[in-house]
Amino acid sequence: MRQFLWLPNGIPSHDTITRVLNAIDAKQFAGCLYRHSRYLCEFLEAHHISIDGKVLRGTAQAGKRNSGVCVVSAWACEKELVLGQRKTEQKSNEKTALPALLEDLEVKGAIVSIDAIANGPAIAEQIVDKQGHYLLSLKKNQKNTFEQVHDYMMSHHAGMCCDKSIDFGSGRIETRTCYVITCTDLLEETLAWKNIASIVMVHAVRETGTKRQEEYRFYLSDVAESPAYFNQKVREHWGVENQLHWQLDVSFAEDQCRTNTKNGAENRNTLRKLSLQLLKQMDDKHSIKVRRKKAGWDNDYLTQVIRQYCSD
Repeated sequence: MRQFLWLPNGIPSHDTITRVLNAIDAKQFAGCLYRHSRYLCEFLEAHHISIDGKVLRGTAQAGKRNSGVCVVSAWACEKELVLGQRKTEQKSNEKTALPALLEDLEVKGAIVSIDAIANGPAIAEQIVDKQGHYLLSLKKNQKNTFEQVHDYMMSHHAGMCCDKSIDFGSGRIETRTCYVITCTDLLEETLAWKNIASIVMVHAVRETGTKRQEEYRFYLSDVAESPAYFNQKVREHWGVENQLHWQLDVSFAEDQCRTNTKNGAENRNTLRKLSLQLLKQMDDKHSIKVRRKKAGWDNDYLTQVIRQYCSD
């Protein structure tokens, strides 16, 4: 640590590091993560931002449901970087965090995908007003819109153009068939969504051994594109789960951390994300978990990881 910091009184103790992480302003500390992401991002004119929330399960209080800290993150799919995040307020959910997060983001020219119950016409309008594009999942809480879209797509999709993709892996086969209509005037309930241009249905079938599961998902977008385009974007959206949330759980054991004092949980979440981004930049064939372990064992390797950020 003396390579990077002036430590006249020696290496700080575990308790000192804990007190500092608990006391640091969470918004200011998160700014370090965003600046690092912006430095690494060299976007083309169009890019994809997916937004999703994750509960830090270790922070939940015993006997209290939904008491764990929830952090909503904005994920740059192409670069695999965190562009922003917001902690949900106590006794609240993503409905309050999403508008605040979108307000902080630069979404001009981007397509923003969100799979959350907080989606609604207000979120679509906010994205369009910031010169972005949206691909928002349609949930049952939007009762009239959902029923109208569901009934129409289920009864008419047989004659529509579609795109089919098949994934193999982890002992399962998943087939996703995407259908799109652009004649949104036929469904008057969708007109409340600003600049609505496409209604999307994805039929997903998952086969594992003798088990077969299927579901229909519905999306609204202000972009008029082909079924192949939307099939790809819907698949890309889940990169925030596979490449970010899964890594935080498996490689960093985030859900086992029970810290919930002051800003401790949020700052540690930021620190893990920054560490993950640094480890992803290392040019070797190791997994993230192995890279993290190697950084803990080999000071020279750890120095290489840290210097990526210091040089920025």
